[in-house]
Amino acid sequence: MPLPATLSHGAALVLQERFDAAEWLNLIERHRCTAVYTLPSITGGAIRDPSFRPGRTKSLRTGLMIGSPEEVRLAAATLGATQICNVYGSTEVYGNCCVTPHDMPLERRMVTQGPPLPGMTIRIVEAASGKPLPPGEFGAVEVHGFVTPGYCGSSAEHNADAFTADGYFRTGDIGLVDEYGEFHFVARDSDIIKRAGINVSPADVETVLLYHPGVAQAAVVGTPDHDRGEAIVAFVVPAANAAVNETGLCAHCRALASSYKVPDHIEFCLSLPTTETGKLQRRQLKERAAELISRAVRTQP
Repeated sequence: MPLPATLSHGAALVLQERFDAAEWLNLIERHRCTAVYTLPSITGGAIRDPSFRPGRTKSLRTGLMIGSPEEVRLAAATLGATQICNVYGSTEVYGNCCVTPHDMPLERRMVTQGPPLPGMTIRIVEAASGKPLPPGEFGAVEVHGFVTPGYCGSSAEHNADAFTADGYFRTGDIGLVDEYGEFHFVARDSDIIKRAGINVSPADVETVLLYHPGVAQAAVVGTPDHDRGEAIVAFVVPAANAAVNETGLCAHCRALASSYKVPDHIEFCLSLPTTETGKLQRRQLKERAAELISRAVRTQP
C-alpha cells in the first residue's frame, strides 16, 4: 500500500512499503508524479516490467539517483526523468552532500555527482599518508560540514578510524574532485578490484556491459584468484527476449574497454539481490563470485 503524505504548497509524497515495479509504475501514473528517487535496480525493474510504456512515466521531470553513467542515462532517457540529478552521500552526512544541478547537460550528470552542497567540503587525500591531493587525482574521500559528531554505543569504537583530527569523516570511498570543483565517485575502497596489479572500478565494467542492448542490469565484483590476485566476475540480467552469452559479452567488452576490464567470468541471473529499498547487496554477490571461481578451479582438469 502507498503511504501518502502532504507537503507544503499542496505537493504530495507517495511511498511504497516495499518496491514492486508494477505498483511503482501505477503510482507514478495515478498521481502524476513529477520527481522520483530511484536506484539502478528500481529503474531497471520498472523498465523491464511488462506493463512499462514511456507514456506511463511522462509526468516525471526530475529526481535523485545514484548509479553508473549508463544507469543515469537510462533514468533520464528511457524512464523519462530528463532532469534527474546524480547524487553522492551517506547516512553519516545526513543524506546527500553533492548533487548535480538539474539543468546540467546530461553528459556531465552521467559522470559527476556535482559540486558539494552549501556547508559541505570534500577533500581527496592519499590513503596511506592523508596528504591532500590536487584536482583530478584519485584518492580517499573525506567530508566535512554537516557530518555526524560520531558513532555511539557499540559502534563508538570505530570513531578513531572514521574521523580525522580536524573533523573530517573518512567515507571509505575512492573518488576525485575535478578542475570545476565537481565530485566524481569511483567506488567503495573495499569494492575496487585489484586485478594483476591494476585497480579496476566495478562501475567502469558495469557501464560497458550496459552499453550492450541485450543487458538489462549488470553488477561486477572482484573475488580472490590465484593467478591474477582478483578475478572480475559480472552478474548480468539479460534484457527481455535477448540472446546473449558469455563469449559475445566478453567480445563486446574487449571492443570498448581495456583488456584488464574484461570480465573473467559472467554469470547470468534473473535478478540481482537488493535490500527492501532497492540497494544492491554487493556482499552477497561477492560470496556467490567466490563460490563460482572456487567451483571452476575444482573442475579444471
